[in-house]
Amino acid sequence: MNASRMRRARTTSPRRAQMGAALFVAMIMVLLLLVIAVAGMRTVTLESRIGGNMLQSHAMQEVADGTLREGERTIQAYGISLKPCASAAKSPLDGSKPCFISDARADTNGLKTDFAVSARASGFDDPRGYWYPRYITTQCPKGASATAALESANTGCTEFYEVNSQATKLTSDTSRPVCGPDALCLRSAINLFIK
Repeated sequence: MNASRMRRARTTSPRRAQMGAALFVAMIMVLLLLVIAVAGMRTVTLESRIGGNMLQSHAMQEVADGTLREGERTIQAYGISLKPCASAAKSPLDGSKPCFISDARADTNGLKTDFAVSARASGFDDPRGYWYPRYITTQCPKGASATAALESANTGCTEFYEVNSQATKLTSDTSRPVCGPDALCLRSAINLFIK
């Protein structure tokens, strides 16, 4: 009888050891699947944030560019020399005609933009768009004078203006953000042939 008990003891103990190992291997596999799932979720979350930021960046770029083009079209619509804006003006538009904010050659703000006095672009609500022009210089053909008696360019001369535009998500009309994380700014130079 001792021999049969020994055979039974040998046959039952490896089975019990195998049942514990199978449970341990299954738990390790579930843990690995969990780690892979968490890593995948983090990757998807990161990619969705990147996609959202890119979409917002493209929207800001489109609004800033559209606002810049609106300012350029407004300046070129009349084909007349622009006058300086009144000091109390809240917009670079004198009625419907544009005026320029400052002289870019004086450059009192060191190439920084100042949207305290700017026109709000139409059709851009989220983000909002603003623009303003600055005078650069006037060039006339040889033998012609750059200014007439009324301090305006003669017919045939070309005036150059800097147009600054801004797109921002901030909705305050009283204080505009500086160009940076809260506002995307663009700048262009245009020429205006005086008719």
